[in-house]
Amino acid sequence: MHIAVSLLLALSSIPLTAGQSAKINKLENRFMAPCCYTQTIHDHNSQEAEQMREEVTFMVASGKSEQEIVSYYKAKYGETILVVPDGIAGTLTYLIPIAVFALSSGLLLFVIRRSIRTKAVAMETIPSLTSEAEWQTIRNKIRAETGESS
Repeated sequence: MHIAVSLLLALSSIPLTAGQSAKINKLENRFMAPCCYTQTIHDHNSQEAEQMREEVTFMVASGKSEQEIVSYYKAKYGETILVVPDGIAGTLTYLIPIAVFALSSGLLLFVIRRSIRTKAVAMETIPSLTSEAEWQTIRNKIRAETGESS
């Protein structure tokens, strides 16, 4: 198909309209290069990406709709060809990280508030030892238990 596309584009003397060029650019940025799936076909310099750019140009020049072109490549390569997957996969791609962040933030807030509340309750239960007589009694008990003399 690579040779056929190249030949048809070379023989085609009809220049692309601004709308067609914009559609081609949009589609080239919508598909991943099938050789390694690291860049879009617009940016990738592999033979496969070049072939896909030529095919997209030919299909747009032939009057194919964007959905027809996307369907063709999805049938050929699967959802992985798309930069942003369609349907539920595309939705989950964005929603899962947001949901994980929201849940983990909520859990962290819950743990922090509970920890603060627990410390406040613990502080309320500790008796206040403010008098010097009470401190002296405690010191004497410690000295007696450790065998120190005053």
